[in-house]
Amino acid sequence: MNKKLLKLSIGLGVLAISALIVGKKTGFFEDDSHLYDEYESI
Repeated sequence: MNKKLLKLSIGLGVLAISALIVGKKTGFFEDDSHLYDEYESI
């Protein structure tokens, strides 16, 4: 049981880190609010 929990937590950690890396490479976490400023001043 303890080894299964350890493997599960390592797997979830690797999955979360890889999701963060992919999000960073695709620009998912970048602030793009400056692109929409001109449309909000109507």
